[in-house]
Amino acid sequence: MKSRFLFPHKWSLIGALLFIMGFVVAALNYHYKDSIDVMQGDTTFQINEVLHDVAVLLWLGGLFLVAFSKERIEDEQIAQLRLDSLQWSIYFNYAILALCIVFIDKWHVMLGVAAHFIFTPLLFFIVRFKWAIYQLNRSLKNTD
Repeated sequence: MKSRFLFPHKWSLIGALLFIMGFVVAALNYHYKDSIDVMQGDTTFQINEVLHDVAVLLWLGGLFLVAFSKERIEDEQIAQLRLDSLQWSIYFNYAILALCIVFIDKWHVMLGVAAHFIFTPLLFFIVRFKWAIYQLNRSLKNTD
């Protein structure tokens, strides 16, 4: 089965590097907490906001590339594991979101939690999918 919407396998490594770079940019942003205003023409922007946006974009891009890159051997069984993991991650993500909505009363805390739910479907999918592949490989080794 040919996967139409997956990136080449080597892009997974690029995604992992982007994800790590996002942490480096976030650490720089945290280290230089004091906001620095930069004037460019008539507009003024704060460098911390730009660094935050860059870190978030690096995380999203990195997770996206890792999640949707082909495996070395991409067959129908891997495609089925991918589909099952994606479905599981969406169910799990929204179950946790529902619990957060029920148990978090303060709106500013809930706003922060909701902001993190940008990343969690991809994170849950990657963890679940890699775990399923690990279990598949382990069961294949045990049968040999």
